[in-house]
Amino acid sequence: MNRDPRSLDPLALPLHQYVMLDTETTGLDPRTGARLLEIGMARVENDHVAEVFDTLVNPMQPIPPVITELTGLTDSDVRTAPDLTGAMRRFEQWLEPDDVIIAHNAPFDMMFLDLAIREVTGNKKRFLPHLYVDTLRMSRLLHLERVHHSVVALIRAYGIGESEKHRALSDALQEEQVYRALRGEAFGVYR
Repeated sequence: MNRDPRSLDPLALPLHQYVMLDTETTGLDPRTGARLLEIGMARVENDHVAEVFDTLVNPMQPIPPVITELTGLTDSDVRTAPDLTGAMRRFEQWLEPDDVIIAHNAPFDMMFLDLAIREVTGNKKRFLPHLYVDTLRMSRLLHLERVHHSVVALIRAYGIGESEKHRALSDALQEEQVYRALRGEAFGVYR
């Protein structure tokens, strides 16, 4: 059970305005050196993608081969990308104060973003203040019978696609369709 006070109950109400978020990283845990590699977001207004944001992030360290294999991103792809400070400045400028974030396995993305904000500002108590909904949790609550709740399992189950690209913006756009499918099952809202 996620005890993060920013986490909203995904079955409390259907959302029609939100920001779908996905990140790519150099590993699974920023506390052991993994870094942000890409941030992708889609602003959804009245159930339509109104605006998108995508930035690569120069991790200032070599990209592990397993991550290059997964994402296709190489060291040369991020060589001229903004560093963490520049990327987070752009991220915070794009995100509106009242935006609700939706992400698949949202605690993972929020952990990376929280630690990035702390690193950039030097304030160890600072965090991303936005409320969020986790579609992984939503899928688990709606489908106890399912063994797999990964993005790829859900996009296949809902006929959205056969695979995820492991690139932040394209994954955020697929996850937005996953949220609408889950929302339809939970609330009967399919627009």
